[in-house]
Amino acid sequence: MSALIITAIIVVMMIGLGQVAYLNRANISEAHFKEKSRALSEACVNTALLKLVSSSSYAGNETITVASDTCRVVGVVTSGTVRIVTTQGNYQSSYTNLRVTVTTSTVSVIGREETQN
Repeated sequence: MSALIITAIIVVMMIGLGQVAYLNRANISEAHFKEKSRALSEACVNTALLKLVSSSSYAGNETITVASDTCRVVGVVTSGTVRIVTTQGNYQSSYTNLRVTVTTSTVSVIGREETQN
């Protein structure tokens, strides 16, 4: 009888440890996906800034290929003496939307924030 009780306790412990390991692995994957989507969005910001330096009329609304992935420059809006560049990176259903504010004259970054999807 005691062998059955000890076996049951060990089985319950092993199931619990298995669940913890699985959930930990899922959290690590989600963090990796988020970091990758953030890097893609940053790549689109950098591309948009480069294009703004080349052409002050650049309006965005394009998809950029980064290695085997893509990101989107959603738009570039002029508001007074600043331009607001909006980008989106997506990797494995993890999204990062960035809104970067730059000066119109020098294309210097003066603000950066992550926005909701």
